[in-house]
Amino acid sequence: MGCLNHQEIQVPEEIKELENLTVIATNEEPKQEVSFKKDVVYGDSEEFLIGRVGDIAVDSLSRLYIADVQKQLINVFEPDGKLITRLGSEGRGPGEFAYIKKIQIHDGLLFAADANFGIRRISVFSLNTLNFIKTKLVGRNENKYALPVNSYPGIHSVYIKSDGSYLAQYVANASKPSEMWQNVEHKGHIYMMDSSGEIASEKLFEFTEAILVNKPEGGFSPIEPFWGIAIKNLNGDNAFLLAGPEDFLIKEYSPEGVYHQALYYPIKKIPITYETAIEAGVHDYYVSRMKFMDLPSFWPVLRAVVIDDKDRLWVATTVENMKVYEWWVLEKNGELITQFQWPRIKPIQVVKNGNIYTRETDEETGLQQVVRYQVEFEEV
Repeated sequence: MGCLNHQEIQVPEEIKELENLTVIATNEEPKQEVSFKKDVVYGDSEEFLIGRVGDIAVDSLSRLYIADVQKQLINVFEPDGKLITRLGSEGRGPGEFAYIKKIQIHDGLLFAADANFGIRRISVFSLNTLNFIKTKLVGRNENKYALPVNSYPGIHSVYIKSDGSYLAQYVANASKPSEMWQNVEHKGHIYMMDSSGEIASEKLFEFTEAILVNKPEGGFSPIEPFWGIAIKNLNGDNAFLLAGPEDFLIKEYSPEGVYHQALYYPIKKIPITYETAIEAGVHDYYVSRMKFMDLPSFWPVLRAVVIDDKDRLWVATTVENMKVYEWWVLEKNGELITQFQWPRIKPIQVVKNGNIYTRETDEETGLQQVVRYQVEFEEV
C-alpha cells in the first residue's frame, strides 16, 4: 500500500484488501489554481437546432462532434462554432443510425456505435474528408460465448484501444422484481473484442452498472441521482478505469482485463435527505416517493471521471452544496493538481487541447448546447 499520512486515514476493510492500493490524504494542498474563460457556444443558432445532445468528441484540430440522439446524426463544428456538416441520419442503411450511443476518435477516424436493440454495428467516418467509410458489424459470434442471462439485445457500449481492438460491454438485470419500488441491480459485463468486431474472450469481469427501481406504472427507472452509475473510461495506455458511486475509489485494469491497481481518497459522504434531494434538483415525482424506496444512506461520492489528453483525471465529487460538484484534477498516479467547484447543471464532458467542453441548457430558449471554456493553470 502506497500511502500519505496513512496513520490518520481510516480505510474500509474491503478496500484495504485491494492489492497495489494507493491511499491519498485529503488534506494534501493543491499545487495549482485553475481558472476558466467561456469561449465558444456550439448549437446556439436556430438554423441548426440540436434535438438532444448525446455523446461528444473532439479531434486534434479542436473540431467538435456532437451526437444528436433525437435526430440520429452527428453535428460537426469548426473550433469557432461554425457548423461544417452533419454526418449520418436516422435509418438502418450504411452511415445511418438507429440510436447513437457512443462516438470516439482513433487514428484519423470517427467511430459511432449504434446501441439500438438488436443492432450490433459501428459506423466509421474519415476525419480528413468527413465522409462515411464503412459499417463494422460487431459481436456476431456471441453464440460462442456464455453471455449474461437476461442481457439486453446488442452491445451496450464499446471502448476502442490504440491497436484498433475493443472492449465490449453488455448489460443485464441481475434479478426480476416482484414488488413495486423494489430495487433491481443492473450488471455490466466486459469482454474483449478483436479489430474485426468479433468477441475474443470469455467475460473479463463484471460490476454494478446501475440500480433501477420497479415503478408502479410499469417498467424500470434508473433513478441515477440517488444511486449513481458505474464510471468507465480508457486512458492513454489502454488501461480500463472503473469507479463506482459508493467511494472515491478508482480501479485500473490492464488492456487484457486484469486488475492492476487502485486509488482511494477517504472523503466525506453526504447523507440523502428530502432537503438535499430538492436542492439537487431531483424530479418532484421521485422526491414525493422517496419513502417507498430502499435508498442508500449517502449520495454517490463520485459522479464522473474524465481523462484528458495528458492522461490526467478530472473527477467530480458530491459535496454539501448540492448545486455544484467539486472537481479534483489528478495526475495519473493520483497526485492532486487542483480542485474547483462547478455547477451540476453544466456537466464537464471532454477535456482536450487546453479546453473543457460542457453540456448546458440555455435558460431562455431551453435549447441544449455544448459550451467550450479555456482552461488556465497557475502555480500556487
